Amino acid sequence: MSIIDLTSMGEPQSDLRKELNDRLTKLQDEISDYCFQCAKCTSGCESHKLLELEPHKIVALLKRGLLNELVNSDVIWTCMTCLKCRERCPQRVAPVEILFALKNMAVASGKQIPGKYTGMLQSILSMGLIQDIQQTTTRTNKTLKRDELGLPPLSKPIDVVKFQAGIMKIAMEKV
Repeated sequence: MSIIDLTSMGEPQSDLRKELNDRLTKLQDEISDYCFQCAKCTSGCESHKLLELEPHKIVALLKRGLLNELVNSDVIWTCMTCLKCRERCPQRVAPVEILFALKNMAVASGKQIPGKYTGMLQSILSMGLIQDIQQTTTRTNKTLKRDELGLPPLSKPIDVVKFQAGIMKIAMEKV
C-alpha cells in the first residue's frame, strides 16, 4: 500500500523518481533529498516573478515521488534557465537540473513540446541562432543595425551541416 498525497490525490511514482534521481546523480553530487525547502531558489527565480514557477515546490514534489504531475505539466517549460536557483541553493540541489531532467523525461515519454521551443530549435538548426539578427529603434524612431551601433557582427556556424549534426547528437544524448 502506498501513501496518497491528499492535495493532488496522486500516488508516488517510485520508478520515475528513481529514474530521475539516477539522471541527476550523473549530473551532480547531491540530489533532491538534501533540499530542506528554504525557498532561496524560488526567491531568485526569474520565472517565479513572471510565471509563478516555484522551484522549491518542484523539488518537494520530486521528494514525494509525485512526478506525473510535473512531467505532464507545462510549468516545467517556463524555466528561463537563468541558473540563479543553482547559485542560491545552500544544499547545492540545483532545481534547474531537475527541470532539465523532467523535460527530457517528458520528451522521451512522447509528450508534446510547446510550439515556441520547437520553433527555436528549428531556428537554431537552420541558421545557428534562436532568432534573426534584429535591428533596434532609437528614441528618435531611427532604425539602426548592429554595425551602426558599433557592435561586432554575430558569428554563425561556418559548417552548417556539421553544426546540425552536433546539435542533434547533443539532443539525443540528453534524452
